[in-house]
Amino acid sequence: MSSTLRKKRASSVIWALMALLILGLGGFGVTNFAGQVTSIGSVGDRKVDVQDYARTLSSEMQAMSAQLGQTVGFAEAQALGIDRAVQAQLFQAAALDNAADELNVSVGDAELHKRILSIPAFQGLDGSFDRDAYSLALQQQGMSEREFEEKVRDEAARGIIQAGAI
Repeated sequence: MSSTLRKKRASSVIWALMALLILGLGGFGVTNFAGQVTSIGSVGDRKVDVQDYARTLSSEMQAMSAQLGQTVGFAEAQALGIDRAVQAQLFQAAALDNAADELNVSVGDAELHKRILSIPAFQGLDGSFDRDAYSLALQQQGMSEREFEEKVRDEAARGIIQAGAI
């Protein structure tokens, strides 16, 4: 009789532990996997945005597809090391951006304006800046004007930092 009672207790304890384990793992999943990932990492105060990674990786995959004459999928991109090269490129840019922030290096609005006006994708048939082409190109890239202008400003600051390091 006592062995039957012991087996029931052991069985009850095991089931209680299993229930606690399931609840614990369920809670872990709800709190940690429900959040939205916005960056793949950071350098100092500069985060490497997931959207930037996706855009850059997509662009590199399209360039490789054009070079090879066939579509390059994500698995092939990984096999070729394109994903790691894009990550390295973005982390290098983030490191330079962080250095520019620490050194208070930036470009003014006039330089930003000049750089944006000189981008060929934003020029109309007559060679002048086309506001509609600007808006359309940014929309296709999934960027706002403000976000793009910040990226151009950051790129210019990176250039200054790199030129100073040479």
